[in-house]
Amino acid sequence: MTAILFLIAVGGYFTPTSSEDPPVRVLLENKGGKVILDHADHVQAMDQDCAACHHTSGKDPNPPACTQCHVKKFDQAFIVGHQEAIDDKHCLSCHHAKATIDNFSHEDHKTEYTDSCQACHHDPSIEPVPQACSNCHMDGSNSVPNLRDAAHGRCTDCHEDLYQEGLKGCTNCHVRDQSPDPAAEPQACTSCHTVQVEQLVPTSMNAFHGQCRGCHEKTGSGPFDDESCKQCHMQ
Repeated sequence: MTAILFLIAVGGYFTPTSSEDPPVRVLLENKGGKVILDHADHVQAMDQDCAACHHTSGKDPNPPACTQCHVKKFDQAFIVGHQEAIDDKHCLSCHHAKATIDNFSHEDHKTEYTDSCQACHHDPSIEPVPQACSNCHMDGSNSVPNLRDAAHGRCTDCHEDLYQEGLKGCTNCHVRDQSPDPAAEPQACTSCHTVQVEQLVPTSMNAFHGQCRGCHEKTGSGPFDDESCKQCHMQ
C-alpha cells in the first residue's frame, strides 16, 4: 500500500496540468543534475506577474515556456522547429520589423560635440556638401559599404566606449519598433546583428542562470552564488 501511494504521489508531482493552466512544477534536465522548478510558488511570489520572468509575455497569462526560445543549442533543428512551437504573436520579441535611431540627435552633434562636419561626414573631395549618409550608403557594393557598416565605422571613432558595451550599447542610439507590421517579413538576426545567435539569445543554461540567479540576488531570497548549486540541482 505504501508503495502504491508513493507511486501516485510521484505521478501527481510530475504530471502536467491542462495546457491552459500554468504548470505547478517544471522538471529541467541538466547534466549538472536535474532541477525541479516550483513554478506555482514563483507565480505566487511574483503576484501573477508572468512578465517578471517571461520577458516576452507582457500581460499574456499564457507565455511560451522558456525552453521554447532558450534551447541547449541553436542549430538547424531549432531554426525549423521554433516556427511551429512558438505562437506567431511572439515573433516580434526577436524579429522586430526595424530599429530606428531615434536616440541619435544630429543637432546635438552639430552644435555641442563638434564644430566640424568632417568629424562625421567625408571631406570635400568625396562629399563637397554634407548629405544624408543613406544617399550613398544603402545595400552596399564592392566599393561602398552598406549604411550599417559605414555608420558604425564612423561612429566608433568617437564612441568606442559604447561599442565596448556590445549589445548593451545599442540602445544609446537605437530604439526597437515593436509595433506589428503585417507587410514586413521577419528578418534573419544576421541582417542587422553581426554576432552569433548565442550572444543575442542565451542558451537555456545561461538564460536560467542569468534570470534566476539575478532575481534571487536582487531580492536577497533563494540561491544565487556558486556555492548554492545543490539547492537547485539534484545530484
